Amino acid sequence: MAATFQIPLDIPDVEILSTEVDEQGALLIKVESTLRSTRCRRCGRDIDRFHGYDQPIRLRHLPILEQKVYIEVRPKRYQCPHCKGGPTTTQRCAWYQANSPHTKAFDRWLLKNLINSTVEDVSRKLEVGKAAVEGTVGRWVSDRIDWSRFERLETLGIDEIALRKGHDDFVTVISHRDHQGEVVVLAILADRRKETVKTFLLGIPAPLKATLQRVCSDMYEGYTNAVREALPGVELVIDRFHVARHYRAGADRLRKQTLRELKKTLSDQDYEPLKGLLWPFRRDWTRLADTQQQQLLPLFERAPELREAYVLRNVLTMIFDHATNKTEAQQYLHAWRQAVKKSGLRCFDAFLKTLDHWFDEISNYFHDRHNSGFVEGLNNKLKVIKRRCYGLLDPMRLFQRIQLDLDGDRILASI
Repeated sequence: MAATFQIPLDIPDVEILSTEVDEQGALLIKVESTLRSTRCRRCGRDIDRFHGYDQPIRLRHLPILEQKVYIEVRPKRYQCPHCKGGPTTTQRCAWYQANSPHTKAFDRWLLKNLINSTVEDVSRKLEVGKAAVEGTVGRWVSDRIDWSRFERLETLGIDEIALRKGHDDFVTVISHRDHQGEVVVLAILADRRKETVKTFLLGIPAPLKATLQRVCSDMYEGYTNAVREALPGVELVIDRFHVARHYRAGADRLRKQTLRELKKTLSDQDYEPLKGLLWPFRRDWTRLADTQQQQLLPLFERAPELREAYVLRNVLTMIFDHATNKTEAQQYLHAWRQAVKKSGLRCFDAFLKTLDHWFDEISNYFHDRHNSGFVEGLNNKLKVIKRRCYGLLDPMRLFQRIQLDLDGDRILASI
């Protein structure tokens, strides 16, 4: 006789009627609810006049020793003595959800498997259809943010990611960072139009909107204008790293132009030491090893204007690193601007226009040194999720998958 052991079914308020193994080798457990009442669907009162049974329903449950398990139950029906016509109501048990093919325990296990995975992988491993996986996500993962989770909003970040590379198919990511540094995705918007972003910002509940202190963004005017119109009085901070990208690009353009000219005038032997200096040039002098500093010196000797651009670029980085407040920073930025004008260099012309246009928003960074670094870090995670969910172009479904990957523990605990 085969050895056996018992394990608890761990489903509340049921009595096991029978167990059997079906033709496919799955374990079928037939149960009956031990609850003897339900609430009337019409009047909401508790009723206990038994009327009969519905047709049996079969639900996928957690496997046992890698054997598929199904729970079969015939839901009870009760008749209401209070309502006209005596309508009947089907009893609903807490361990499954209406119209679901699974128990809640199986749904929880499926979603746990889906975190950092794909629908295709989970479908294959758990032997359920893709539609069943997506249905489970739809039942338990909301496609919009639950504002009741938050007591306050302090810092919002706005950025975009492309759903399809090379197609300009952008969605806008709105995220929140609290005072403890926790980052939450609030929305994935279908496009990056001003009106779309503005509509979302206007929809933030008034009590939470009153707690907003700042919004960090790049210099895309669709975002900045939406913030100004929807959130007047909230500080707009242009991200430091987007600013750095602009002024560093000016020095890089001069480097490329200078090297092209030097290659035309120098012999191959003289030009050889000037090759391969892209990364040393892009790094600040104090962060270079001695050998890298020595590599740059021949280039600076042959191109003094490039050396001056390199110094001015690094000085601006030092301002962002060390200025202690907005007033001081603005004084330093004005002085840096004068130094660039005095140098006669034209490589920073485009950045100077940017600086003039966004001067106040750029210098808002120096209030508390807030930036979009948390947005950029989050966007890297979103890009990984997007690649893993290749072909997922629906912003609402993408939002659900992001919620599951980033906030899975809270979602699983709610099932």
